[in-house]
This record gives sequence, C-alpha cells and structure tokens, in this order.
Amino acid sequence: MTLLSVAVALVAVLCLGDLVLTVGVVRRLREHSQRLALLPGFRTDEETMYKPGGMVDPFTAISTTGAAVSLDDLAEPTLVGFFAPDCPSCEEKLPSFVSYARAFPGGKRRTLAVVAGEAGGVKYRTALSAVATVVVERELGPVQKAFGVSGFPAFAVVVDGVLVQSTHDVADLPEHQPA
Repeated sequence: MTLLSVAVALVAVLCLGDLVLTVGVVRRLREHSQRLALLPGFRTDEETMYKPGGMVDPFTAISTTGAAVSLDDLAEPTLVGFFAPDCPSCEEKLPSFVSYARAFPGGKRRTLAVVAGEAGGVKYRTALSAVATVVVERELGPVQKAFGVSGFPAFAVVVDGVLVQSTHDVADLPEHQPA
C-alpha cells in the first residue's frame, strides 16, 4: 500500500509540474502575439483595409514615372494592390497580382500598385511597373491612409472612389471584374 501511495503522489506532483509549465507557455505565447502585432505589416485579422462599400478618402501621390495620382483617377473600375518589400506574404502574392492585373480591363491604366517603404523594393517596382501605375511611399503614406490599409498585402477593386471588393488575397478578387 505504501508503494502505491508514493506512486500516486509522484504522478500528482508530475501533473502539477506539467500544469505549471503549460500555464507558463500560454503566457509566453500571449506575450509573443502582442509583440508580433506591433510589427509593420502584421495582421491579427482578415481586415487589411476599409470594407467593401466604404469610401476611399481623398489622396494625392506621385507615381514612379512622375505622374500625379489621386482619388479622381479611380472613377472607372480600378484594381489596387498594396505591398511591403519586407513582407513574406507580399512576396508570395506578387505573381498572382501581376497575373490578375494583366487580365484586368483597362490594363495598366486601370491598375494602381502601392509599395510601402522609402526604398520601394526594386523587385516590386520592376514586376509591378509592367502592369500598373506604381506609387512608392513611406509606410502609412497618403494612399495607404486613404484606403485604411492596416496590413500587407492588401488588394481592392474601386469604382467611383467606393471599394467594391477589399481583401488580403488575390484569389478573393472578383472573377469577372466590373465593367
């Protein structure tokens, strides 16, 4: 009987120790989640910009070719993409966006790509300039603020300054773009 009591006590101590370690791990994971949420481009939910039906705020910017870009340029259906050079998900979605933009009605004239970060990432500018008007701006620049961008990548279809679709995945954009 004494041996059985010792075994039960030992199992109880091991279970208690395991519980203490598990609580410590959960606390540490919460701390890491909070730290990750502070990193630029990190999303904790699916919303990366204003929701469909939302109005884009007025903005002005200069493209990499020196042309002025503003909300007035978004009267016709326009595809818009937001990227950050240090964003692994942006790297993954870039080829899909380029492919989608090639097929978008109006082509380069109706596609706007915004690259966040002063350097703008040569890879992004090169790939996107073939299919879009490219704007390079600092993080939280005027175009990002106008769309309410809170994470990268972010994609939208805009008509008359109204978001018809907004998403973080090119696959969620409309199959048949608005006419």
